[in-house]
Amino acid sequence: MNENQNNIQYYEDEIDLKELVMALWKRKKMIISLTLVVAIFAGLFSKFVLSPVYDTKLNIVISMPEAYTTRYGEYKLPITTNDQYIKLITSNYVLLNTIRDMKYNTDELSIEKLKERIAIGSTDTKTNVVQNSFEVTVSADNPEESLKLAQTLYDNYVEFMDVMTKERAISYFINDFSMDIKSQENQLDSVKEILKKNEELLAATPQIIAKGNANLEIQTQLTTNSDYVVPVDTVNPNYIKIENDIIGNKQTINNIENSIRLNNRYLEELNNEKDALNKYFENGQAEKFESSVIGVVETSVYLPSPPVAPTQKTSPSNALNTIIGAVIGGMFGVMVALFKEYWFKEEEAKH
Repeated sequence: MNENQNNIQYYEDEIDLKELVMALWKRKKMIISLTLVVAIFAGLFSKFVLSPVYDTKLNIVISMPEAYTTRYGEYKLPITTNDQYIKLITSNYVLLNTIRDMKYNTDELSIEKLKERIAIGSTDTKTNVVQNSFEVTVSADNPEESLKLAQTLYDNYVEFMDVMTKERAISYFINDFSMDIKSQENQLDSVKEILKKNEELLAATPQIIAKGNANLEIQTQLTTNSDYVVPVDTVNPNYIKIENDIIGNKQTINNIENSIRLNNRYLEELNNEKDALNKYFENGQAEKFESSVIGVVETSVYLPSPPVAPTQKTSPSNALNTIIGAVIGGMFGVMVALFKEYWFKEEEAKH
């Protein structure tokens, strides 16, 4: 008995599908009206309120070596992968200079907001291949600004890479030459001390072995036997050995001094480079950093083809937004129709 009552109650509470369809059909005008209103509103909002977005693409190829040779020696680059290099395009240094060159208001466009306009992708689809080609997408409100922003961003990126590489190479060689000079000066002092002792020893060593301390055998022309022996003076071999050591010491001293002079000259040049670099930073990077250090970036980072201005906007899509608005409006219309149909029906049944 209880089971039959439960089934009757279940069927009474269940909404009949036909009744549901009839309820929606009854209020079809309201549903269609809400669908059209929301769709039109979404389309107008997309067209006249939302800011358009135009994308300019940069196809950047990076083939930085592990090390490169300068007039001061070989410098091993600290960054090892192309992925690390491409991420530097969104570094604060690059973005700040781009904001400055584009004359953006920093109160309106922060580094974080500019970074949101930049997307880094890959153009390499093969697996197990070193990636060296990257697609960087730069977005702006109009085609001209998008192109200019992309070009400015790339120029600042290449300059940053060049300055960063040279700055680190200069610091490395300054430290390297400074250490070499200290080591050579210590070696020079050691060799000079040895030279001094050898000169003192030479002064105390007789150059000639005195008469009677060395003998020379005189042979006849007809026999191989010695006819007689005569005492002679001869050069002291120890004296010759010390004298040769002194000559070697002086040559070593001369080589070390020449090496120190060369390293000091390089060090002076590098310190001038360092001063020019500091001046470059003090002036706010207003002018290009001129350096005698060979740059590796110019030939290792490049664009196979120049960027072009976009011919159509990327977003928003007015058609897509209108369709989304229509779907939302339709769903809202159905909800309102069902609410009015069954809510008021239940209220009437109560009364």
